[in-house]
Order: sequence, then structure tokens, then C-alpha cells
Amino acid sequence: MKKNKTGLIIGLIALVAVIAIMIVVYNVNRPKPQPAPETPAVDSGNTDTETAPSNDSEGSKHITIEVTGADGKTTAYELATDAEYLRQAMDEADGLTYSGTESDFGMMVEVVNGEQAIYAEDNAYWAFYVNGEYGQYGIDSQPVNDGDKFGIVYEAASDYSAEGSKNITIEVTGSDGTTTAYEVATDAEYLRQAMDETEGLTYSGTESDFGMMVEVVNDEQAIYAEDNAYWAIYVNGEYGNYGIDSQPVNDGDVYSLVYEAA
Repeated sequence: MKKNKTGLIIGLIALVAVIAIMIVVYNVNRPKPQPAPETPAVDSGNTDTETAPSNDSEGSKHITIEVTGADGKTTAYELATDAEYLRQAMDEADGLTYSGTESDFGMMVEVVNGEQAIYAEDNAYWAFYVNGEYGQYGIDSQPVNDGDKFGIVYEAASDYSAEGSKNITIEVTGSDGTTTAYEVATDAEYLRQAMDETEGLTYSGTESDFGMMVEVVNDEQAIYAEDNAYWAIYVNGEYGNYGIDSQPVNDGDVYSLVYEAA
């Protein structure tokens, strides 16, 4: 009986030893635990890290500004801009310089890229075109749209032939009701050019970004603030919608400059 107990004890000891060996082997060969991935740091907004600048400086509108001087040479400036008005875009155009006279209507441009065009001194001016059409606004109020082409052109009054293909009439009616008519053959595109070609017709006024505000015709003044009168412009008997710088000239038209008292 004692021999049987001894054998049982030896068997238990052997079993425990086998189990211990198996545990050791498992611990040695079991898969190693993988480290948990790092959680990215959350920017609380209170750090000194600088945000990379955006590409806003390139602009979403792609435009062209072309400057044509007195010699007929044209310099083109390609721009990507977010400018709302032309003056802002001109400020961004690398190499383009300009200056002029400031007024309540904005700047009247007189010098572009070092070349002056002041009507009273040079008998010339800087004309502005938008997509090939004569601009109706000054640089401070001319809207900028994607794809626009702006032309800044030196234009001299003497550039227009007095013997043109358009036959028009310019009538001047003074404060006394007397009308003087001028028959003109011209190739002028706008009324001011035709008036410059008209022999015996004289005029002057105040320049602005919208063109000249006519104040004196044939030596008769009509300034509203001083004379309570003004020079009205009619086209074929209808009140004109444009100033002399932007009023188109068509063959057969009759243009009337009339002294009108308020």
C-alpha cells in the first residue's frame, strides 16, 4: 500500500513538472503584443505654429492689361487677381506705372509708364477700353471680371482725319437761342474727336475719369454752380446718354450742344 502511495506522489510531481515546462515554452513562444498607435496631437489653437500661406495672392480672375503708347507700341500685362476694380489690378501689374489727378470721381489718369497725355497740354489723353469697347467708367469704378482685356491707349485729337467717311452735323445753340451748324466729314469714333476736327468750334471744360464735362462752348460759359445753366447734348433730337468722350459717332447723325438754364 505504501508502495502505491509513493508511485502516486511521483506521478503527481512529474505531471506538475510537465505543466511547468509547457507554461515556460508558451511564454517564450507566444506572440508579442503590438504597441497601440499614437494619437495625433490636437491643435488647440494656442500654439505658435504658423499656417502655410494660401495661394490667394495668385487670384481667381485672369485678365490682360495692354498699354499702347504714342508710338503705337503695346505692352501687355497678364494678371491673376482678385481685384474688384481696375485700379487695384493696375497696382498689382508688375512694371506698370501710372499717375494722375484725383477727384470726387476717382483718378483722371495723365501719365502711364512715364508717358504724359494731358489734353490741355498735349492735345491727347489716355483712353480706356474694355474688351475692345470704349470704357464707361474710370479706373476706380471699372469692374474686373475673369477673362477681361483692358486697353489703355494714348489717343491724340490730331490722329483723326477731317475728310472721313461719316457725314454728321454738330449744332451749337447759345443762350440767345441762335444756332450755329457745322457740317463735318469725319472718321471719328466718338463725339469729342469730331468736335476737335470742327473748324470754328471751340470748347473747354473739366476733365474727370468719365471724360470732359463741357463748360464753355464758343466762348459762352454754362457752369451750373455759377450760371445756373449747363450745356446739354442731344443726339438726333434725343437727350444724349453719354458724355462727349464716349458718345459714338454714326454717319448721318445730328449732335446738338444746347445752352440750357435750370
